[in-house]
Amino acid sequence: MADSVRISGACNVAGGEYKNISISGAGKVTSDVKCQNFEVSGSGHVAGSVECTGEFKISGSGRVDGDVKCGSCDLAGAANVKSIEADGKVSLAGAITADGNISGEKVIIVGVANINGLINGDEIRITFDGDVKANEIGGGIIKIAPKEVRGFFKKRIKPAEIGTIEGDEISLELVKADVVRGANVKIGDGCEIGRVEYSESLEISENAHVDYQVKI
Repeated sequence: MADSVRISGACNVAGGEYKNISISGAGKVTSDVKCQNFEVSGSGHVAGSVECTGEFKISGSGRVDGDVKCGSCDLAGAANVKSIEADGKVSLAGAITADGNISGEKVIIVGVANINGLINGDEIRITFDGDVKANEIGGGIIKIAPKEVRGFFKKRIKPAEIGTIEGDEISLELVKADVVRGANVKIGDGCEIGRVEYSESLEISENAHVDYQVKI
């Protein structure tokens, strides 16, 4: 394993194994990389995959052409990745695009997200203020709702668009989904759901629409 790498300004570094990688400014890692911690403050690009035992963190903008496997993940700003697999918490704030899955013990998304795969975790909380799309969400506790907007000029927020949502405790507001399947399900204001399957309890707001519901 090589020593830690710190990039300040504009610079490229070869892939490989390092202790820690820190990018401040604009930096590029030219291939797959393994490290303990990976941090970007500014703009960073990895032309490969990232595997780190500790924290993967981006503050600003980042792009990873491959998969990210890490202990924990903290993205704030704009990030484009293939997939994220974390042992612990995944925190995404700003605008995140993923071609594949997002998984962690706890997944927190605030802002805008386009996830072409599955969002998976014991606890999943999504608070959105712009477009949110995902093929599938699966977990224990799932809560999806728009961010509260205060002030005279309130931003008009579109419903989050999800294919299938499956979990134990599910609470939704302003969500458009094909299928919702869970034990205890709450369908809140502004929801448009094709089919709801529940095993214990179901609450549906009078300001929501569900095409079909069944207790299983």
